[in-house]
Amino acid sequence: MFSFIKAYPDAQPIVRADKTALGTIPAKALQYCEALRSASSFGWYAYPAATSTLLFDGKDIYINIDSAWELLNTEHASDPDEWWNKECPEYLIDKAPPFITSIGVAGYVQIWSGHLVRSAGDWSVLIRPVANTTISNQYFCFEGIVETDQYRYAPLFTNIKILKTDIPITINAHEPLFQVQPVHRSSYSSEVLQSFSVSSLDNMAPNDWTDYSSTIRSNSVHDTEHKTGSYAVDVRKRSKE
Repeated sequence: MFSFIKAYPDAQPIVRADKTALGTIPAKALQYCEALRSASSFGWYAYPAATSTLLFDGKDIYINIDSAWELLNTEHASDPDEWWNKECPEYLIDKAPPFITSIGVAGYVQIWSGHLVRSAGDWSVLIRPVANTTISNQYFCFEGIVETDQYRYAPLFTNIKILKTDIPITINAHEPLFQVQPVHRSSYSSEVLQSFSVSSLDNMAPNDWTDYSSTIRSNSVHDTEHKTGSYAVDVRKRSKE
């Protein structure tokens, strides 16, 4: 349903996201909070194609190349002759996706994962920060939906905003930078997003109150029906089935 092409041979592979959110979730939450576990493992981790060190002075962005700072005018990439040009057709010579691109807004850059992606019909990818984890307080990853069934094979990248000025910021190729999640086009259609209602408690029917009672939890040893962790047990049973 989803296909990733590792275009840059030294890029880290796309990997399934981790229920522990890279080991940051507390043990008790990992045991009992299935909602947190499910969200953390929903999708795949993507890494930067290469390690880069950037510096933002409030106006311009600089990139460290061979221990020297250079202005990031537009884009930066390694020599495509070694990995792209020898594989691509002639009309795509020197048209490899850049590793880092300045998008013309102060403090904003686009970072490529080294991969291309496509999906089956009506499926898209949601590109977002790594779920339930603060990767860095020096930069921020934006979210975006790419319709990779139509725009394919699409370079898999993210846009980031640099939050700190006048300090070197290293974006490590061996640490996940963003998370990629599958979404069906119907799930973000106007029809679905407009199909909701808001009411008040006086509109709750008896069966609504019954449904609500099944969601509350109790720490009482005598209440076996609503004990802590029962939601996790139910979800995991359905998953196995």
